[in-house]
Amino acid sequence: MIRILLVVVSILSLGVFSFNRTETKVKANVAADVIEDINFDTSILHIQFCGDTLPLEQAHVAKRYQQAIQFYDNPSFNRSKSRIKKNAKIVEPILKRYGIPADFKFMPYVESSMNSNAVSPRGAAGYWQLMPATAQGLGLTVSDSLDERKDLIKSTHAAAKYLKWLYRELGDWALVAAAYNAGPNRIIRHMDIQNKDNYYALRLNSETTRYVYRLVAVKEWINRPARSSQWSKGETITQIARFVKLKKDLVNERSLAMLDTLN
Repeated sequence: MIRILLVVVSILSLGVFSFNRTETKVKANVAADVIEDINFDTSILHIQFCGDTLPLEQAHVAKRYQQAIQFYDNPSFNRSKSRIKKNAKIVEPILKRYGIPADFKFMPYVESSMNSNAVSPRGAAGYWQLMPATAQGLGLTVSDSLDERKDLIKSTHAAAKYLKWLYRELGDWALVAAAYNAGPNRIIRHMDIQNKDNYYALRLNSETTRYVYRLVAVKEWINRPARSSQWSKGETITQIARFVKLKKDLVNERSLAMLDTLN
């Protein structure tokens, strides 16, 4: 019976099978009924990073993403949009040469606010906030007279090499972004300790926990401001939670009804 239940739940979740015309029609209208009931546009759940959809139906993921969206919902970011777009046009083709997804073109803003003179307390500098030793290992000159971390084109080539290496080590772009922020050894250690290989499921330090969400938020504010404005509203999280619960309840109800037909 347990095996039958699992099969039924899977079938109902995917919506790929029906026993009769009535059941097909009911399942076809399930999503529409839910949306109409709560006046909720499910397209706001279709947020991607490097081709992978964020698991926004998970409460903690939705909350973190909303916080990232709200973080950039300010006049300072709005004034920076034209500069972000201008520099992104320079960065994107360089990243493409190394096989790095275009979403990473917004990383210099998350790292340095696209400020070539930005310097962290630890000594990371430039657009991509590279440490001196890392920058030199990637072929950049870092000296008292010349610091190529401040050169957008040269530093992007260096960062792209590093991102490519991280992907060979980790095999997942969200983990690559997290490792860029925290360092690959720290991310790998957390993965081993927690026995998880999914960024959205890992427990990390607060900065790295926010990092990928902020990178996605910058991309979304630039490319889809209307959808981002919807996410910035407080009631959106409540609407998502209700949508998820209703969908789960509907699946459970259909599963029980289907079991009755099998008994």
